[in-house]
Amino acid sequence: MKLLLENWRDYINENKVKPKLRVFDFDDTIAKSDSKIYITTDNGKEIIMTPEDYATHKVNPEYEYDFSEFDEVINPREIKQITNIIRNVLNAGTEEREIAILTARDKNAEEPIRKYLEEIGLDTSKITFVLLGDSDPHAKSSWIYDRIVAGANDVLFFDDSGKNVDAVEQLKTVEAFSKLIDADKLKIKARKVKYAKDLVENSAGQN
Repeated sequence: MKLLLENWRDYINENKVKPKLRVFDFDDTIAKSDSKIYITTDNGKEIIMTPEDYATHKVNPEYEYDFSEFDEVINPREIKQITNIIRNVLNAGTEEREIAILTARDKNAEEPIRKYLEEIGLDTSKITFVLLGDSDPHAKSSWIYDRIVAGANDVLFFDDSGKNVDAVEQLKTVEAFSKLIDADKLKIKARKVKYAKDLVENSAGQN
């Protein structure tokens, strides 16, 4: 055990990251788009879901899921409540902060996302892009876990999915952190955002 902890400390020192970590989901958090998930059930029924629908959907291994539209950013609408937070964080400086876009989208979507963010005035050269290609909530919490182990101790996470928020909140209970880092100084805040729904409702009211 002693050797294991020493190896972990060596890993931390070699891969230390910035202490402040600000993490943002993309779909229905930074922007609302028209990309949809196409599902074929085990009995052949076809279902079309928005990211909002999928956020509460329980994945069925018997179903076929088509996420191909998420290789693009289709008709994006900026969710300014969140992009303004990103702008404020960027303006505060990135010397002590890492700003990350953490999305379940596949890596093919990185360039379209970068292009869109540049179009709305965000400096993507100061942003870490993590495209997991995996919608399991634990994929996001695992990435954040690794960042904490590597030295991040002040984490703020924004996502529209309650499942993702819950998975990140559960990191507060990881006992291993107390052996690897100063757990008393660790701060993790996970915030569920609902601005995309407001955006749709406001648009509908203007039509």
